[in-house]
Amino acid sequence: MAYVSENYRNPESYRLPATWRPANASSVGYAAFALTFWMFCMIKASWFDTSQVTLVMMLAVVLGGTAMALAGLMAWFRGRAHDSCLFLAFAAFWWTWALVVHDVNTGAIAPSANFYGWYFAVWAVVAFFLFIAAFRAGTGRVLFDLALWMSLIWFAIGEWSGVGGLTILGGYLGLIASVLAIYLAGAGVINATFGRILLPTGEPRVVEPVAVETHREI
Repeated sequence: MAYVSENYRNPESYRLPATWRPANASSVGYAAFALTFWMFCMIKASWFDTSQVTLVMMLAVVLGGTAMALAGLMAWFRGRAHDSCLFLAFAAFWWTWALVVHDVNTGAIAPSANFYGWYFAVWAVVAFFLFIAAFRAGTGRVLFDLALWMSLIWFAIGEWSGVGGLTILGGYLGLIASVLAIYLAGAGVINATFGRILLPTGEPRVVEPVAVETHREI
């Protein structure tokens, strides 16, 4: 069977128009996540100072927020529950983070480090249940969600403790998550384009709803 991409529901339940073959938007979502999170985590890992955060904020709005939200909606229509939840939830993460940074820079708000730590902690909970769900979505997604979850945990602990080294650790874990995300993005595009698995992601099923013509009896 030629590889297209995976789906976690019974393909027989789909009845798509014969002329409609929507592309897999998950690659867009993972690419947007990877680029935004990489730039974000370079600052967290102390590769650059916080004066560079404005560019990350713009990426968070355009890629992390808008592009991921669109990818999440398209993944939902394809029945890809894990990817849809990941992209829609973390599109909200990036939008809220960008708004907070904007308001902090303009002096409108000044959240405490303890409260900011809880911001990362609650998102770590979301990443954790996505990590559990990923065991039905393939090894690549398991590793990505694990790295994402751990990075958010260390961001939270770093804010609560005031120990900069813990935030740096979270930054490096986030960089690993970004590499895994860009691999998933590339694998999705390359495998679908060539019609076979060239870059494995460990997906347990590699079936996709195909166009089916239904005939009505007369």
